[in-house]
Amino acid sequence: MIKFLTHACEQVLRFTQVDKWDNLSEEIKVQLGFNIGVMALGLSLTKEEGFQVLTNARQGIISMQAFQEHMRKLVGSHKIQVDEAQIARKF
Repeated sequence: MIKFLTHACEQVLRFTQVDKWDNLSEEIKVQLGFNIGVMALGLSLTKEEGFQVLTNARQGIISMQAFQEHMRKLVGSHKIQVDEAQIARKF
């Protein structure tokens, strides 16, 4: 289970590296939402910590950079060891 959660965290951090929400393809947006769901369950996140931040990024209330920083803080606070090489991969 931890490998699945770690992979989800890496994918969220990977997909949130874009400048704008609209720079993501529809397929990646779906994958990002799924992976946030995995993070929410695996890390016992509140709605505000996970899905509300996603909604705020989607609506342009917060930047994608702020979204990624928030997710990175959550990953770090739960001591999830992510592979930066996986996050840096192109998509």
